[in-house]
Amino acid sequence: MKILVLSSRPREPDNHLLWKGLAQHADVDVRYVDKTQQKELGVLLDSLDFALYDRVVLDLLFRYVRLHARRLSRVPGLVFYEEDACQEFIPASRWCGKFSAFYRKVPHARVFFTGHRVARQFEAMGVDAQFLAKGYNRSSLYVQNVPRDIELGFIGRLGSDAYQERRQFLKGIEATCGLQIMRTEPGAAYCEALNRIRFFVSADIGLGEYMAKNFEAMACGCLLFAYRQGGGEEQALGLEDGVNVLLFDDQQTFLARLAQARDDAQWAGQIAARGAQFAREHLDYYSQSDRFYQLLSVPMTRSFKLSYFKKVIRAIIGRK
Repeated sequence: MKILVLSSRPREPDNHLLWKGLAQHADVDVRYVDKTQQKELGVLLDSLDFALYDRVVLDLLFRYVRLHARRLSRVPGLVFYEEDACQEFIPASRWCGKFSAFYRKVPHARVFFTGHRVARQFEAMGVDAQFLAKGYNRSSLYVQNVPRDIELGFIGRLGSDAYQERRQFLKGIEATCGLQIMRTEPGAAYCEALNRIRFFVSADIGLGEYMAKNFEAMACGCLLFAYRQGGGEEQALGLEDGVNVLLFDDQQTFLARLAQARDDAQWAGQIAARGAQFAREHLDYYSQSDRFYQLLSVPMTRSFKLSYFKKVIRAIIGRK
């Protein structure tokens, strides 16, 4: 199989290992596209001969991709890798409803979603939806075996309208439990900060899926406290409460789990260690490339040629 990958650069999280791993299975041509090029994406798309490839994977910013539905409707073997489609269902997000509107214009495409429930919701809309969990970059995020001098920590953004419930919850924990809310640069600084945190508090409330920072924290040896998404999300990911993660449903259950972890350091440490092992074995991008290739190899059930020729016929009839 010959695969063309168009991927953003710079990109956070950095998923270049996903494409490196994919190259172990197929002939992969990876082309990195910066923001300037994405702003003029039509020029790039028009310059490429997509007929040379069995699959064309787009890992680009949705804000630019969505403007080129007409061009993309003519690309056979089209696959989108999308980490932000949960915003389709978040009323406060500027992208609410925009993803489904776009995918209706490219009905032959396959879409890899990073949320289990999100994938099932789009599948119910008629999208060729596949689930592949978010991953992390094992080359830059790992356990450093240094003293963890921050008991409770969170690293990430709170400003977006989509994060209203996250912000409210974390600010409450900051006021009552001494949570440290931090921001760092990606790469080494981020890894070092995660390795200082004993308990990482994640609150993906209202988002419908787990963000990458959950798995990045696990990979760096933090004991992850995560808001339970439900709906089969944990089972699809392999997250097990009290085994490799501690789950909570609200502030009350969070405080109860925190008290348990504080009272039994050995128990908490064992969960953190199992979480790190689980992340290394299942969630790093390189390991995920096996599953990525399997999903790419499934025959495209929607006929590109049929949908394309229907458009041609309608255009011819319209001119008569």
